[in-house]
Amino acid sequence: MESLYQPTQSPLNVGRFVWQHKGKMTATLVIGVALTLSYLSLATRQYRSEAKLLVRIGRESVTLDPTATTGQFVAMAEPRDSELHAIEELLASRAMAEKVIDRFGPEAILEKRPGSKSLGQRLAFLDGVNLNPLRVYSLRDKAVKAFAHKLGITAGKKSNVLSVSFKAEDPQLAHDVVEEIVTIARNEHVRVHRTNGSGAFFESQREQLAQELTRQEQKLREYKDAHGLAVLTTQRDAQVGLISSLQADLLRAKAEQSAVSAEVELRRQQLRNQPAMVVTEQTTGQPQTARQTLREKLYELEVKEQELAARLKDNAPQVVNIRTQIAEARRIMGEEQVNTETKKGINQTHQAAELALQEREAQLVAITARTQSLDGKLAAATDDLKKLNAAEMELARMERELDLARANYKKYSENLEQARIDQELEAAKISSLNLMQAPTLSPTPTSPQPLPTLAVGGVLSVMAALGLALLNHQPAARPMPRVRRASARRREDDSSARGRRGEPAPVAPR
Repeated sequence: MESLYQPTQSPLNVGRFVWQHKGKMTATLVIGVALTLSYLSLATRQYRSEAKLLVRIGRESVTLDPTATTGQFVAMAEPRDSELHAIEELLASRAMAEKVIDRFGPEAILEKRPGSKSLGQRLAFLDGVNLNPLRVYSLRDKAVKAFAHKLGITAGKKSNVLSVSFKAEDPQLAHDVVEEIVTIARNEHVRVHRTNGSGAFFESQREQLAQELTRQEQKLREYKDAHGLAVLTTQRDAQVGLISSLQADLLRAKAEQSAVSAEVELRRQQLRNQPAMVVTEQTTGQPQTARQTLREKLYELEVKEQELAARLKDNAPQVVNIRTQIAEARRIMGEEQVNTETKKGINQTHQAAELALQEREAQLVAITARTQSLDGKLAAATDDLKKLNAAEMELARMERELDLARANYKKYSENLEQARIDQELEAAKISSLNLMQAPTLSPTPTSPQPLPTLAVGGVLSVMAALGLALLNHQPAARPMPRVRRASARRREDDSSARGRRGEPAPVAPR
């Protein structure tokens, strides 16, 4: 039943459709091709000049500015992409555009013919009421925008090569502009990597540090002269050696002093036990003594008694008298001691001991004096060593300040040399941007391109023709099937009958 109410549609016949609208489509294609040919004939020819720059690793990328290295710093590895992007920004900067415009003039960049006026200039009478939509406020700004539009900068993928191109109606102008861009870019690349005023700054700092270094050296020399110092390490080593030698000599002297003192004490004790004089000769019973004379007298008296006793009686006065004399002589002789002659001399042992004692005492005095002298010298040497140690701290401080002054002077001298080299490089215009390819000068225009333009024009013309045909296409009425015609006739009869009876017509199902 549904097939009775939905009409069947056949697919569009392309050949019949094209043949049906052949006139419109042909006219549209002809007009599109004509417009394309007109554009190719009348369009302004654009010429393109291109140069390639090699961004090699140079002083700008591997060294820091001298003002950045005056203190502690950490070297950071910068990728090459950032350097390439920085050069791209430099090439596309407004300062670059203004320098080129100043070189060639705004009219040359805008490629205006002498005496010609733009539409904005023709509408200049509306500038007073701010109704000029094409008003040119500044010809220089307009030239800057045109320059940015015509400038092309591309960087090779994973490459250090930059391509710089410029489009213009005159190939010579495009060549000259690209050449000027390369020159300005190299100069600006040198300039932006330099710090203005660094040379004068480091020169003044170096002069101040030179004066400070001279003052520190003078102070150190005066201190050494005042304290008699030359090479502190050598002098201290010599002083330590002297102290060691004095200590060794003092130990030996004290040991010798102890030994000699003990020897002197022993010799004194031995000397006290030795007599100074000894008996050298002793004679007993000498004939010429008084006892010997008495003995001779007694002997004579005894002989005389014998003679008297022989002639006289015992009681005779001569005998009694002689016997009395003999008894008295015997008594006297008994009382008289025997005379002994003794001779004494100097004791040689005592004398030798005394001489040895005197020598040892003199030696003891000398050793004592030597010990005292060594004590004094050791104390003086120790004081000198203390002075050297005290001077060492002061010298260390002064030398530390001197080393610091020298290091600062050296560092600022090196930075001054770096700044001088940078100035010389800037003066000589030496940059790490090398011209890999000189600006081209080709007489072949880059736009419009005939084949791509014709292809695009043809495609657009065909699309326009098809679009126009589709817009104007009206599908033809097709005959209805037999069943549908009968149903339609029956519905018409029912509708007319209801109309005559005044009944509303039924709504056909959808």
